[in-house]
Amino acid sequence: MDNGTNALTVQNSNAWVEVSASALQHNIRTLQAELAGKSKLCAVLKADAYGHGIGLVMPSIIAQGVPCVAVASNEEARVVRASGFTGQLVRVRLASLSELEDGLQYDMEELVGSAEFARQADAIAARHGKTLRIHMALNSSGMSRNGVEMATWSGRGEALQITDQKHLKLVALMTHFAVEDKDDVRKGLAAFNEQTDWLIKHAKLDRSKLTLHAANSFATLEVPEARLDMVRTGGALFGDTVPARTEYKRAMQFKSHVAAVHSYPAGNTVGYDRTFTLARDSRLANITVGYSDGYRRVFTNKGHVLINGHRVPVVGKVSMNTLMVDVTDFPDVKGGNEVVLFGKQAGGEITQAEMEEINGALLADLYTVWGSSNPKILVD
Repeated sequence: MDNGTNALTVQNSNAWVEVSASALQHNIRTLQAELAGKSKLCAVLKADAYGHGIGLVMPSIIAQGVPCVAVASNEEARVVRASGFTGQLVRVRLASLSELEDGLQYDMEELVGSAEFARQADAIAARHGKTLRIHMALNSSGMSRNGVEMATWSGRGEALQITDQKHLKLVALMTHFAVEDKDDVRKGLAAFNEQTDWLIKHAKLDRSKLTLHAANSFATLEVPEARLDMVRTGGALFGDTVPARTEYKRAMQFKSHVAAVHSYPAGNTVGYDRTFTLARDSRLANITVGYSDGYRRVFTNKGHVLINGHRVPVVGKVSMNTLMVDVTDFPDVKGGNEVVLFGKQAGGEITQAEMEEINGALLADLYTVWGSSNPKILVD
């Protein structure tokens, strides 16, 4: 979560992540234009800004006038405040009690989803002579993770108890959509609207003093009626959107180097467990990255990388620190060449779609690990 590394450190690293400030700022401006001042933008920077590095992205967040930042950990909150950000700071998961107490120093709004937790948080705030601002989470869309179950009368009673704590100030009601599907989002939104209307009425809350928020990046872009008072966008900030949203730019690239190129005869096997046999005399490039750096074994004999703009296949099992690719058809490839594992190079691209298809999961499952496992550098 530091401010990244310099070019010399990257040059001497086996693999690294490049973060584009211009792409990030473009995406923020695009989101702000889409919201048109009707909903507040809260930048979700959990998981160290989705692996992009909070210390690297906060200058862009501040420069673009983003009024709210959401985090998960106290360390993330510390970095946000240390960057000079004085705006609204929200934790978007339940804190442990010790986290909550330590987090008081960062003027952070906390998530509350049960009467028991509310009473415990109230006691902590009272002990420190503070009033803690809270967002009540409702389980409107069936996430069944953080929120009060408003589909039951006991749950509604619990919600009323949360509003009755002396040292907690309810500033927002929120939910989180469980599925990236328009119809499912609309169903969850309808439940949230009914439940918040009921709670505001029966708890005698002042609607004008409450922020209602539900939309993640998908809902923000695909279901505009879900934007409500505030949206919580994370992936969209970094260009991780549905394919049709080409106006958003990818902010991260994952790169490595060619260590050396070796020649092997037809019939040789490559890597552990002999999963690949050379059909011809071949030139194989040894890449200085492996599964310990976040390039997972699922890419064994399936993935591709870019070298000098050439798209070349992964051959053999991905090792802990090494990857082999077939460069037989490209005699210009040599030791020291830059390798693009994800991103663009000389007109070629390793795309989100192909990475997700091979990995069998969302790209965030990969790039959060790339960012946490490798040095990061701001490139523009």
